[in-house]
Amino acid sequence: MGRRKAARRGSAPPSGEKAGGDSILSASGYFERSKQPLEILALVAPLIVLYEIGLVFALRTQGGTLTNSAHEGLLRLFSSLGIDAGRFSLPALALPGVGVIVVLLVWQVLSRRAWTLHIPTVGGMMVECVLFSLPLLVAAQIITRIFPPAAMGEMEGLGTFGKVAMSVGAGVYEELVFRMVLIALLHTLFVDLLRWKESWALGVAVIVAAVLFTLYHPLRLSSGALDLRRVVFFLAAGSAFGVLYVVRGFGIAAGTHAWYDVAVVVLLAPPDA
Repeated sequence: MGRRKAARRGSAPPSGEKAGGDSILSASGYFERSKQPLEILALVAPLIVLYEIGLVFALRTQGGTLTNSAHEGLLRLFSSLGIDAGRFSLPALALPGVGVIVVLLVWQVLSRRAWTLHIPTVGGMMVECVLFSLPLLVAAQIITRIFPPAAMGEMEGLGTFGKVAMSVGAGVYEELVFRMVLIALLHTLFVDLLRWKESWALGVAVIVAAVLFTLYHPLRLSSGALDLRRVVFFLAAGSAFGVLYVVRGFGIAAGTHAWYDVAVVVLLAPPDA
């Protein structure tokens, strides 16, 4: 009887440690938690809400509501599924954001993890997003000095809050489409159907997603000439976001993208991702 009690005491994890063996305060514990749906939701949900507020108060025009192309593509997807997601209907414009939140909540349910949000992890994720955006900001400034900058297009007529809202929306929905969805689909194709090695599949998926991410952006000047600055930058940025997504997960990739875009349109000159 005494041996059984001793065995049970010995098998229990020490205070501050998970059953898996890593302390939630350790580096390994942080990296694990930062990829979990509940922590990702806590990081991304405020960005979605900010974007939705922007759609109502800062992005409305006489012609309708300004949205980023990734967000609009998701609206078209809802329409193709039989859900009336009119382009300029405010309730319909919230469908992609609701979809992101639902996906993360379903992921949390299916993972069968405890519904305990680790706030320090979310704070650490925010710091990571700022730090990871710095190399991109430096690269953008270098490329801008080599190639002449392009105009900001529809962003030029927006106030500061409108620019911030558009930037945050781009960060969330472009990472959702080009990293979370596209890389997952390509990975499934390469690994499950073509039987590629995991490393090759991920590498090619990141590159293909980066190329499509580049083509998704306007790449020509008003004269019709190809803007090499934008081609080089978006290809580099798309690759960087892809690697970041694979290594650190959707939350960090979306947060970094959003923070970078906000810094560019508010503090620095174009380009804007």
